[in-house]
Amino acid sequence: MPTPSRPDAPDNTHRASMLVEGFGLDQRLRPPDMTSFLTPEADLFSVWHLGIPDVTTDRWSLTVGGAVAQQLTLSLDDLRALPQTEITSVHECAGSPLAPSIPQRRVGNVRWGGVRLSELLRLAGPDDGSAYVISAGLDHGVYDSTYHDHYEKDLPLDKALDGTTLVALTVNGAPLPARRGGPVRLVVPGYYGTNSTKWLTALTVSDRRSTGAFTTKYYMDPPADASAQATPVWELAPNSFLVAPVDAGVHAGKPVEIWGWAWAHEPVTRVDISVDGGQTWTPARVTSRTGHAWQRFTLAWTPSSVGEHILACRARTLSGATQPSTPRRNRIHQRVVFVTQE
Repeated sequence: MPTPSRPDAPDNTHRASMLVEGFGLDQRLRPPDMTSFLTPEADLFSVWHLGIPDVTTDRWSLTVGGAVAQQLTLSLDDLRALPQTEITSVHECAGSPLAPSIPQRRVGNVRWGGVRLSELLRLAGPDDGSAYVISAGLDHGVYDSTYHDHYEKDLPLDKALDGTTLVALTVNGAPLPARRGGPVRLVVPGYYGTNSTKWLTALTVSDRRSTGAFTTKYYMDPPADASAQATPVWELAPNSFLVAPVDAGVHAGKPVEIWGWAWAHEPVTRVDISVDGGQTWTPARVTSRTGHAWQRFTLAWTPSSVGEHILACRARTLSGATQPSTPRRNRIHQRVVFVTQE
């Protein structure tokens, strides 16, 4: 079981060798491809900033330190011996994409398995006044022309303790592969993927945010005006896309189902559909949310005329947050469908 330890940051004295060096991106799925509730792991997008480390599982360990009563070191067997749970959640990159004209989407819906971070923090005992948990990975290398000795992110302690954040060992029931952050990664449901540190090696409880580049220089949204401050890229903004219909089989006077997926950090309570480029909107039927999974929306449509129709979807959350029409990462998704005469 966990043993006491003192390190508060990654031990880079013996850095992991790298299987892949430098930034990498694999994105292959377009919205029409995402027909299943669970995204196959092999099809899920992959992003790495510094490379992919070669992690030896029998030598891997996780330290839990910083402002805690009992600093811990856990082996892979230690983690496996703790209570395990599974959570299905949307996994979305913060650049999914910033240019909505790009056809591929860095998003999927997968089932993660592992140990609740709240359980590890319960064992360690955060000090009074603690506010953040800083996570660090074993990856190291050059990003944006600068060498980084590890990837580091933070999240509010309240989020770390909410029972959904996982120290994950599996994805869709199988061990995490190296490109997915294996053997162990952080998973923060309801937050953008950048916060789910891969190749996890250290968790540090702190009273302040990380000073690392990936929390100060990168992944900070600019202020809306001069009086505001930049904000961390944390919670998933409301988003949605259309899976169907596609051109084939859309005929004037024949009913067809418009459907897709919607998600956010909180439940989506409404999705509106437009078939005229956003001039008019009709509410769709939206399934209730399970965990942090995406939600299916549907609307029956009988096109009345042949020609080009611009379909669009717009999600709204429980608190009233709505997808914008302006150029944001969660901009309203549109698709052109050509209706023919049967």
